[in-house]
Amino acid sequence: MDADELLKRYAAGDKDLRGVNLRGADLRGGDLRQAQLTGADLSDADLSDADLRDADLIGADLSGADLIVASLTDADLRDANLRDANLIGAKLGVANLRDANLMGANLSGAELSCADLSCSSLHGAYLSGATLIKAKLSGANLSGANLSITNMIGVDLSGANLKGANLGGANLIEANLDGANLKGATLRRANLAYVTMKGANLRYADLSDANLAGTDLTNADLENANLEGTILDLAVSSQVNTQNLTACDLNNNLYIRSATELRIAQALDRAGVLFYLNGRTCLNSTEQREVKESDFLVLYGGRWGILEVKGEPLHSLPYTRQRSERVFAVSSQELLKASSIHLVERYDPTRCREQPDRVVEEFLELLSKT
Repeated sequence: MDADELLKRYAAGDKDLRGVNLRGADLRGGDLRQAQLTGADLSDADLSDADLRDADLIGADLSGADLIVASLTDADLRDANLRDANLIGAKLGVANLRDANLMGANLSGAELSCADLSCSSLHGAYLSGATLIKAKLSGANLSGANLSITNMIGVDLSGANLKGANLGGANLIEANLDGANLKGATLRRANLAYVTMKGANLRYADLSDANLAGTDLTNADLENANLEGTILDLAVSSQVNTQNLTACDLNNNLYIRSATELRIAQALDRAGVLFYLNGRTCLNSTEQREVKESDFLVLYGGRWGILEVKGEPLHSLPYTRQRSERVFAVSSQELLKASSIHLVERYDPTRCREQPDRVVEEFLELLSKT
């Protein structure tokens, strides 16, 4: 059967096309909605822009097929072979891809919201820019996959194999990564806010500049992970393995935002002074209430001082109970000093990284003389 004959049969109302052999066929833009293509051989076929909505493709061979911008919404692709298939911009929302073989497939920009990819193989697949909102990927093999800049809000990746995967810049808010293997994965600048990662393997993972606010890391393994610049506010971190961790001390519940802050915190600790890290401060004037965040609030010799790293200044934070919409008339530094903060001093980040003890020594000397 050739492509023309198949399309004629379908147009005549015959949707039972199970087991057909259309290897390498040209079916560009073809209308095959709700077609029964179970076990069909469509390997290397050109199905770009084809309409396969609600089609039954269980066990079909689509390896090497061209499915650019094809519509596969609600299609049943269980156990289908899509190895090395081209699915750029394909519409796969709510599709069933359970146990499918997607190794090496190109899914960049594809729509996969609410799709079921449980236990599928995506080893080496390319999913950059894909939308995977609330998709099911539990138990999937995504080792080495490129998932950079993907939208994966609420995705289920529990128990998934993401070893060495690239999730840089991905949006994973409220995702489930319980028990996932993320060893050596790249999560740089990823949004992992309120993600559950209980028991996840994050050894050697790059989490630099990632947002882990509110994330549950209970029993996670972060040995040798890079958390430089990572936001960990309100993160749950009980029983975490943090051996050789870079730029963050979870064992002591110090949520450090950068390697620079880590060095200053260690220097302050060596100096034996009391300090608060990344403390939120409510500033009051007669005109407005303003909330700020300081890098280090230090008590020394009965005097309070704030040590700031340049480039990481007093951070403005939202405050819902503002007394007035008028512009804050007094500078933060002046108001802090008026509130018995004796010194606000800012230091160059390079000096902080390379000479943290000297910076702290200078700061404490200035504070003692203020």
